[in-house]
Amino acid sequence: MSEPSGIRLARALRDIHVRFARDAEGMMIAQMVHGSHDSVPNTGWEKVCPYWLVAEHEGEVVGTMQICYSSPIGRLEFLSFIPGLSFRIRGLVAHALLSLGSATLQKAGCHAIAGAVPVDQKQYQSVLKANGCSVLTKTEVMVRSIS
Repeated sequence: MSEPSGIRLARALRDIHVRFARDAEGMMIAQMVHGSHDSVPNTGWEKVCPYWLVAEHEGEVVGTMQICYSSPIGRLEFLSFIPGLSFRIRGLVAHALLSLGSATLQKAGCHAIAGAVPVDQKQYQSVLKANGCSVLTKTEVMVRSIS
Protein backbone atom coordinates (compact mmCIF):
# COMPACT_ATOMS: atom_id res chain seq x y z
CA MET A 1 0.00 0.00 0.00
CA SER A 2 1.48 3.38 -0.95
CA GLU A 3 1.61 6.27 1.47
CA PRO A 4 -0.49 9.43 0.94
CA SER A 5 1.11 12.10 -1.27
CA GLY A 6 1.26 14.61 1.60
CA ILE A 7 3.41 12.23 3.63
CA ARG A 8 5.68 11.53 0.64
CA LEU A 9 6.11 15.28 0.07
CA ALA A 10 6.88 15.93 3.75
CA ARG A 11 9.46 13.14 3.73
CA ALA A 12 11.10 14.48 0.55
CA LEU A 13 11.16 18.04 1.89
CA ARG A 14 13.26 16.90 4.87
CA ASP A 15 16.22 16.94 2.48
CA ILE A 16 15.71 20.64 1.67
CA HIS A 17 16.76 23.34 4.15
CA VAL A 18 15.52 26.90 3.46
CA ARG A 19 16.81 29.96 5.28
CA PHE A 20 17.45 33.66 4.84
CA ALA A 21 20.55 34.35 2.79
CA ARG A 22 23.65 35.83 4.37
CA ASP A 23 25.14 38.96 2.84
CA ALA A 24 28.35 37.01 2.11
CA GLU A 25 26.29 34.81 -0.28
CA GLY A 26 25.37 37.73 -2.54
CA MET A 27 27.66 36.81 -5.43
CA MET A 28 26.49 33.19 -5.37
CA ILE A 29 22.88 34.42 -5.53
CA ALA A 30 23.82 36.74 -8.39
CA GLN A 31 25.24 33.79 -10.36
CA MET A 32 22.04 31.77 -9.90
CA VAL A 33 19.83 34.73 -10.85
CA HIS A 34 21.91 35.62 -13.92
CA GLY A 35 21.91 31.95 -14.96
CA SER A 36 18.12 31.65 -14.61
CA HIS A 37 16.91 35.04 -15.90
CA ASP A 38 17.82 37.12 -18.92
CA SER A 39 18.68 40.82 -18.75
CA VAL A 40 19.17 41.10 -14.97
CA PRO A 41 21.51 44.08 -14.54
CA ASN A 42 24.98 43.64 -13.10
CA THR A 43 24.52 45.51 -9.86
CA GLY A 44 25.65 45.34 -6.25
CA TRP A 45 24.89 42.07 -4.47
CA GLU A 46 26.53 42.94 -1.14
CA LYS A 47 23.26 43.33 0.79
CA VAL A 48 20.93 40.35 0.30
CA CYS A 49 19.70 39.73 3.85
CA PRO A 50 16.72 39.81 4.63
CA TYR A 51 15.58 40.12 1.02
CA TRP A 52 16.63 36.71 -0.31
CA LEU A 53 16.01 33.13 0.72
CA VAL A 54 18.33 30.26 -0.17
CA ALA A 55 17.60 26.55 -0.30
CA GLU A 56 20.22 23.94 0.53
CA HIS A 57 20.30 20.30 -0.54
CA GLU A 58 22.99 18.00 0.85
CA GLY A 59 24.80 21.02 2.31
CA GLU A 60 24.98 22.96 -0.97
CA VAL A 61 22.98 26.09 -1.83
CA VAL A 62 20.96 25.05 -4.90
CA GLY A 63 18.19 27.65 -5.17
CA THR A 64 17.19 31.17 -4.23
CA MET A 65 14.23 33.56 -4.32
CA GLN A 66 13.75 37.25 -3.58
CA ILE A 67 11.22 38.43 -0.99
CA CYS A 68 9.78 41.89 -1.65
CA TYR A 69 8.10 43.17 1.50
CA SER A 70 5.12 45.43 0.88
CA SER A 71 1.57 45.79 2.08
CA PRO A 72 -1.07 44.79 1.30
CA ILE A 73 0.54 42.88 -1.61
CA GLY A 74 4.02 41.44 -1.22
CA ARG A 75 6.00 39.78 -3.99
CA LEU A 76 8.11 36.67 -4.45
CA GLU A 77 10.47 37.06 -7.40
CA PHE A 78 13.48 35.63 -9.25
CA LEU A 79 13.10 31.96 -8.36
CA SER A 80 16.51 30.67 -9.47
CA PHE A 81 18.52 27.46 -9.35
CA ILE A 82 22.03 26.21 -9.92
CA PRO A 83 22.53 24.66 -13.36
CA GLY A 84 21.97 20.92 -13.76
CA LEU A 85 19.60 20.48 -10.82
CA SER A 86 17.27 17.52 -11.36
CA PHE A 87 13.58 18.14 -12.08
CA ARG A 88 12.58 16.48 -8.78
CA ILE A 89 14.96 18.57 -6.64
CA ARG A 90 13.98 21.76 -8.50
CA GLY A 91 10.34 21.04 -7.65
CA LEU A 92 11.10 20.40 -3.98
CA VAL A 93 13.30 23.51 -3.75
CA ALA A 94 10.62 25.66 -5.41
CA HIS A 95 7.99 24.29 -3.02
CA ALA A 96 10.17 24.96 0.04
CA LEU A 97 11.17 28.48 -1.07
CA LEU A 98 7.58 29.44 -1.94
CA SER A 99 6.34 28.07 1.40
CA LEU A 100 8.83 30.01 3.53
CA GLY A 101 8.45 33.10 1.34
CA SER A 102 4.67 33.00 1.70
CA ALA A 103 4.82 32.50 5.47
CA THR A 104 7.35 35.33 5.82
CA LEU A 105 5.22 37.77 3.83
CA GLN A 106 2.08 36.78 5.73
CA LYS A 107 3.86 37.37 9.05
CA ALA A 108 5.03 40.76 7.72
CA GLY A 109 1.40 41.80 7.18
CA CYS A 110 0.86 41.02 3.51
CA HIS A 111 -2.63 39.91 2.49
CA ALA A 112 -1.73 38.72 -1.01
CA ILE A 113 1.39 37.69 -2.91
CA ALA A 114 2.26 38.49 -6.52
CA GLY A 115 5.17 37.53 -8.72
CA ALA A 116 6.24 37.63 -12.35
CA VAL A 117 6.36 34.28 -14.15
CA PRO A 118 7.89 34.11 -17.65
CA VAL A 119 5.23 33.40 -20.28
CA ASP A 120 7.16 30.43 -21.65
CA GLN A 121 7.11 28.60 -18.29
CA LYS A 122 3.70 26.99 -18.77
CA GLN A 123 4.39 24.09 -16.39
CA TYR A 124 5.35 26.45 -13.55
CA GLN A 125 2.24 28.54 -14.26
CA SER A 126 0.11 25.37 -14.05
CA VAL A 127 1.62 24.45 -10.68
CA LEU A 128 0.94 27.94 -9.32
CA LYS A 129 -2.65 27.91 -10.63
CA ALA A 130 -3.21 24.51 -9.01
CA ASN A 131 -2.09 26.10 -5.74
CA GLY A 132 -4.58 28.96 -5.84
CA CYS A 133 -2.82 31.58 -7.97
CA SER A 134 -4.50 33.41 -10.81
CA VAL A 135 -3.16 35.53 -13.66
CA LEU A 136 -3.18 39.18 -12.67
CA THR A 137 -1.91 40.58 -15.97
CA LYS A 138 0.34 39.72 -18.88
CA THR A 139 3.02 42.34 -19.16
CA GLU A 140 6.70 43.05 -19.72
CA VAL A 141 8.83 43.43 -16.60
CA MET A 142 11.09 46.45 -16.97
CA VAL A 143 14.33 47.05 -15.09
CA ARG A 144 16.72 50.01 -14.76
CA SER A 145 19.90 50.11 -12.72
CA ILE A 146 20.07 53.04 -10.30
CA SER A 147 23.51 52.53 -8.78
